Amino acid sequence: MSDTAPRLEPLNKIMITSRDFSEYLEMFGLTENDVLVGPVLDCAAGASDFALRARGLGASVVSVDPLYDRRPDELRGRVLDELDIGELRAREAPQLYDLSWAGGLDGYLGMRRAAATAFLDDYERAWSGGGPRPYLSAALPDLPFGEGQFRLGLVPNLLFTYANLFDRDWHRAALLELLRVCDEVRVHPLTDTSGRFYPELDLLLAELAERGVECQLIDVDYRLRRERSRTLVCRKGQGPVW
Repeated sequence: MSDTAPRLEPLNKIMITSRDFSEYLEMFGLTENDVLVGPVLDCAAGASDFALRARGLGASVVSVDPLYDRRPDELRGRVLDELDIGELRAREAPQLYDLSWAGGLDGYLGMRRAAATAFLDDYERAWSGGGPRPYLSAALPDLPFGEGQFRLGLVPNLLFTYANLFDRDWHRAALLELLRVCDEVRVHPLTDTSGRFYPELDLLLAELAERGVECQLIDVDYRLRRERSRTLVCRKGQGPVW
């Protein structure tokens, strides 16, 4: 999309996203087998049904988000409110999106609401249950996990998405913390909430390379906006990253 094309203004606060399992696979360039290989960290998970669906397949997934300190009724109200806000925002500029694969905008919004409902029901069950909590309240760049605890870390709609709220130092610290606890980290998208590509990505990747991090950009089939869709993949190199 050209710089003169109409865009939405960047959001000035972090919104809760409600993506479903199939979106996760496509946006991160994964298969079901990739998810099943080892422990997965979803950070920040928002109101996605990814963890619920992945656990149903036998995967080990921990979801992290500062939202998870809220009681189920409180979180349900906020998620539903933000779904409404997201719908209004999408309807302001339908020309920015390519949602033919979901049956158009209405079909996609239906997917979002179904994912949110599944998540909220599971969150309520987990909150009232006596077993391990799959939803943990925490925030980057400080995660309550041991080194190398996860094989794969997934970061949907946080890094780069809110470049107007977090500077490059925060992004670097967040990625290094993720690589402390994960062998591999995947980040999507590489654009902010207005659709603009993260302007300091080359500088950030150079800084990570100096720490021994191996990074690559991969094309993925997932389409939300009309622009080319890519995902950042970071892996620990041979040396220390801290």
